[in-house]
Amino acid sequence: MAIVSGAGGLTPSSLETTIWLVVAIAILFTLFRFTIRLYALRKLLADDVAVAAALLLLISLAIMYEYATPKMFEVVRVAQGEEAFTLPFMDRATVFLKLQFAIIVLFWTEIWVVKVSFLIFYRNVFSGLPELMLGWRLVAVFTGLTYALCWAFQLASCIPIPNYFILGACETRRDIYYSNANLYVAAVGDIVSDLMIMALGLRLLSKLQMRRNEKLALGAIFSVGFIKIVFAVVRVVKIGVSATHVNPIWLALWTMIEASVAIVVACLPSFRVLFAHGRRRSELRHAVTLKVFRKRHSPSHNGDTSHPLPLEEGNQSSRTQDRGGDTEDLYWHDAQMDEELIASDLRR
Repeated sequence: MAIVSGAGGLTPSSLETTIWLVVAIAILFTLFRFTIRLYALRKLLADDVAVAAALLLLISLAIMYEYATPKMFEVVRVAQGEEAFTLPFMDRATVFLKLQFAIIVLFWTEIWVVKVSFLIFYRNVFSGLPELMLGWRLVAVFTGLTYALCWAFQLASCIPIPNYFILGACETRRDIYYSNANLYVAAVGDIVSDLMIMALGLRLLSKLQMRRNEKLALGAIFSVGFIKIVFAVVRVVKIGVSATHVNPIWLALWTMIEASVAIVVACLPSFRVLFAHGRRRSELRHAVTLKVFRKRHSPSHNGDTSHPLPLEEGNQSSRTQDRGGDTEDLYWHDAQMDEELIASDLRR
C-alpha cells in the first residue's frame, strides 16, 4: 500500500495491526484483573464493571478505526495532492468524518470511564468518612465538568455543526483554532483530573496505619496514574499543531495507545497480589506452625502452666484462630487490596 507523507511510514495495514495489538494487551490485563478479583473476592465489584465498560468502548474504537482507516488514508492522500479528487471520494470522505466525530467522543468517554472506576473505588473506601468524602466530591465534580468541557469544545469546533461532516467546510481560522484548542483542553482536563484522583489515594495513604515499607508500596500503586499522564503528554506533543488540522493518522495511532494504556493502568494495582504472595504465604506458614506448637504445649494438653509461650507473632496467630484456621481464605483476604480491607484500617 502507498505510504502517506507525514505519517511516519505508517500504512493502513501497519496502523490496524498496531491498534489491535494494543487492544489485545488491554484485554489481557483486564482478564488478569478479573481473574484475581474472582479468585480473591469470589465476585466482581462496581469498579470492575466500569473497567469492563471501558474495555468494551476500547474494542468499539478499534472496530470503528478498522472501518475508517482506508477512508482516512485516502482523505489524507487527496488533501496532500498525492491522489486525484473524484466525486465518489466525497461520499467516502463524509463517512470518514462522521466516524471521526464518533471516535473522538468515544475516546473521551473511555478515558473518563476509567477515571470513574478509580472514583468508585475511593467512594467505597471513603464512605462514612466526611473529611475524605468532601475531597472525593470535589474531584468527582471536577472530573464531570472536564468531560462536559470536551463536549463543548468539540461542538464549537465547526459552526454550524453539520459542516463538520463536509470535507473542507471547517477550514476557517476560527474553526482550526477551536479544533486544535479542543485537543489541548481535553488533554489538560485529562491530566489534571488524573492528578486529583491520585491525590485522593495519597491522602488516603496518610490515614492508614501500616509499616513504612507497606506505605511506600501502596503509594506506588496509587501513583500508577503517572504512566497514563506520560502517554497523554506524548499524544499531545506528537499530534499537536497550531496552523492546520491535526494529522488524523497520528491522531488514530496515539488515541488508541493512550486509550489502551488507561485500561492497563486501571488493572496494574491487581499485580499487588503477586508481590504479596511470597510474603503472606511465609507469614501464614509461620502462623500455622505457631498455632500447632501452642496447641501441643497448652496447659490443657500437658498440664504445664508455668511457661506461657511468647506472643511475638500474636497478630498472625490470632487472625488465623479467629477465622477458624481457614488459612487459604486468610491469605487471599490479606493479599487483595480491596475496599473493605482499607476501609476497616481507616476506621481503627
